[in-house]
Amino acid sequence: MSSLELWHRVQQFLFQEARLLDERRLQEWLALYAEDAEYWVPYAWGQKSPKDHVSLFYETTKLLGMRVDRLERELSPLDSPASRVNHYLTNVRVEEGAELTASANLLFVEYRRGEQRWFAGRCTWRLRPRGDAFLIAAKRVDLLNADQDGGHLRFAVPF
Repeated sequence: MSSLELWHRVQQFLFQEARLLDERRLQEWLALYAEDAEYWVPYAWGQKSPKDHVSLFYETTKLLGMRVDRLERELSPLDSPASRVNHYLTNVRVEEGAELTASANLLFVEYRRGEQRWFAGRCTWRLRPRGDAFLIAAKRVDLLNADQDGGHLRFAVPF
């Protein structure tokens, strides 16, 4: 497979992940993650590890599953009424190795309770090939304003 074909396949996979989140197809979204995957949103810009500093989110697939369960059963006060969200990805880049590393710029828009909030950041995924698709082994979302005072922890739907 050429580098261009691989880039296109990865880009389509990342767009599918964003679409599943936007459409609240959360069980399908969760199925994209490997059993041992980690989802991380650092608190500090340039943070090296989720284990030596507080993070906005640092979740395993099991914890993500618990969050999805609360959202689907409408048990999350942070998501009542349900948020409407859009994820926009640009500048997708792919690096080959034992696992693929993909990165992209993110614009995340959330509308809930008459308030619309915009967040920008950079995403990095470690992807494991699985047949013609991929599994997400890790996802990191570095928000440009991660270290601002408050507001971030009101998110129920993942970035």
